[in-house]
Amino acid sequence: MIRVYLDTNVLLNVWFKEENPKTGEKLWNAPLQILELVENGKIEGVVSIFTLMESAQVFKRNKLDPERVKEIEDVGIEVYIPSELTLIDAFSFQLKLGTDPYDSVALASALASGCDVLITRDEDFRKKAEEQIRILSPEEFLEWIATSDES
Repeated sequence: MIRVYLDTNVLLNVWFKEENPKTGEKLWNAPLQILELVENGKIEGVVSIFTLMESAQVFKRNKLDPERVKEIEDVGIEVYIPSELTLIDAFSFQLKLGTDPYDSVALASALASGCDVLITRDEDFRKKAEEQIRILSPEEFLEWIATSDES
């Protein structure tokens, strides 16, 4: 079964029903479909505890209940707790690739938890980490999985 790591921005798209201000595109549509694939057991979804912490910070900044991030477990998303070695790998990625701390932990966690794909909208992160793991936007992932024999 395909395992996907969901970056914070992908979850926030759904929680905040975000739209592209220029085009009006519903940025939450594809991430919601991915969460439904996880909930229906078609793929496995993974986030790290740091993803939830970062999301809770955004909720709090927007004066919303940070406890809502726990809802992610209701859809069957695995919450990965990075080991000491994974955090050391994250620090190495930060130094080697120039990724920010949260992105470094996301990358190291995706690799350590055996994910096939990291799903993000962060183009800077994508450019820096694309040689480490397959990185796709939510829309690209849905296209990829539709043509994949693994699903």
